[in-house]
Amino acid sequence: MTVRKLGLAWSGAVFAACILPLAPPAAFAHPHVWIEANLEIVRNEAGEATQIRHVWRFDELFSSSLILDFDENGNGELDRAELDTIGKETRQSLGEYNFYTEVRNGEAVVDFYEPDPYLVDWENGRLIMIMALELTAPQKIGPQGFKVAVSDPTYYVAVELTSEDPVKVSGKGADCTYDITVPDWDALYARDAQKLADLFSAGADEKVEASDDYLTWINFSCPS
Repeated sequence: MTVRKLGLAWSGAVFAACILPLAPPAAFAHPHVWIEANLEIVRNEAGEATQIRHVWRFDELFSSSLILDFDENGNGELDRAELDTIGKETRQSLGEYNFYTEVRNGEAVVDFYEPDPYLVDWENGRLIMIMALELTAPQKIGPQGFKVAVSDPTYYVAVELTSEDPVKVSGKGADCTYDITVPDWDALYARDAQKLADLFSAGADEKVEASDDYLTWINFSCPS
């Protein structure tokens, strides 16, 4: 897995926060943006996974900063045209980071298409993103291990599953179970402190190789 810091071009100020290069690694080990996430796996008539659906709710502080950057008519809120502008910018920039999504089936990396639909909305003072990622090939969810990560391994953006009904499986054979594996940051630091420092301090155009251990995984198990 290749990681790049999300120094997003979402706007001139938002996400382009300057992180002092001389600060110690611990200074980078905290997020600047928070996302509450729901995830849904869609299965076809054969019981294979075909699509991943995301609903993301951004924190109020980050959301309010978007008003400063994108409220072109100065009415103190984001109308449909302004939300569409945010959608265009975020779709392009998040696409460079795989939409914070990784999919594995056993040891195999599972690819997916660009999101369709990709919707940006506003609710109760928070930016909402809704997207559907169609897998390039249907995937059997068997004992080999089908799993999905929704995570920023640099922890610049903290993606956390909601406490209520965070994960859903729909379609045929939807009686699946799941468990969540989160990174053991202490163990990762003990194993390679420099790797963590590189992840947390990488610039927007810097690439850092990191393993799947740095991601939060949702592991699925479905009856045959």
